[in-house]
Amino acid sequence: MTATSQAKVAKWKRELVDNLLKKFEEYPVIGVLDISGVPASQFQQMRALLRDRADIKVGRNELLRIVIEKASEEENELKELADYIKGQSALVFTRLNPFRLWKLLKENRTSAPAKPGMKAPEDIVVPAGETDFTPGPVLGELQRLGINARIQGESIVIVEDSKIVEEGDSISEMAASILSRFGIEPRDIGFELRAAYEDGTVFPGDMLVVDEDRVISQIQTAFRDSLNLSLEIRYPTQRTVGMMLGRASFGVQNLAINAFIFSPDTVSRFLRRANSEINALASIVSSEGFDAFGRDQKPMASASVDTKEEKEKT
Repeated sequence: MTATSQAKVAKWKRELVDNLLKKFEEYPVIGVLDISGVPASQFQQMRALLRDRADIKVGRNELLRIVIEKASEEENELKELADYIKGQSALVFTRLNPFRLWKLLKENRTSAPAKPGMKAPEDIVVPAGETDFTPGPVLGELQRLGINARIQGESIVIVEDSKIVEEGDSISEMAASILSRFGIEPRDIGFELRAAYEDGTVFPGDMLVVDEDRVISQIQTAFRDSLNLSLEIRYPTQRTVGMMLGRASFGVQNLAINAFIFSPDTVSRFLRRANSEINALASIVSSEGFDAFGRDQKPMASASVDTKEEKEKT
């Protein structure tokens, strides 16, 4: 290599390092990505999708480490990121916090066709139903893979769901070809966030994995429990004071009703109770007559008549 070409390479390296150092100054969050296994075409597509929220830069690992080392002269904690530069790596610069960055990368993962020899990430099943295949050699290939297929009319039909590869098993070349023809893409590809730096702290990627539904459920449960506790111990807060006043008002009204204490708040309830009792009384009189209320008084009436007759005899 000539001195001129060496100088050109050195200049290119210097420009890359300077450009990346400016990114370290511009963005509050810097991450290290694992980009292995991502085809070039899909890499560019995913990079473009993320451009508005995350700026992804690639380079030789040696240069990425040099950049991190120089940036750590201003912020010492940054040097920990260099430990995550291994294999196929890239730097990502963003204003999202590390947790939102992890979520963004997860949401932008995509599927891809199987590669012969790769391990199946899960059981791979060919679903039952009609296919676009016409009768021919493909029928034999399907059957050799354990797929229950047969000719029906002018096409091949899959009789039942057929598992052709179990989780963890290698995918054969024939299986990969058939899966591709069915449009089944078992590969999950995307950028993996190995680590992210923010405000003096480096977060390993596994610390950023959050089950949002579970966290939301835990927060809701904690809120309900704290609310109930506050009500039970009668501790007023902005959330509970209205409930406590409502509960106290209801208790006072019930006490006044049971003690027959008239007030503007209770008189309407007394009137409703009286109206209800009058209606019940009217219903009984209507169906049974006034005799329904005289049965217990008849002996008293008889005794009164007997006393009157005795007085007349004397």
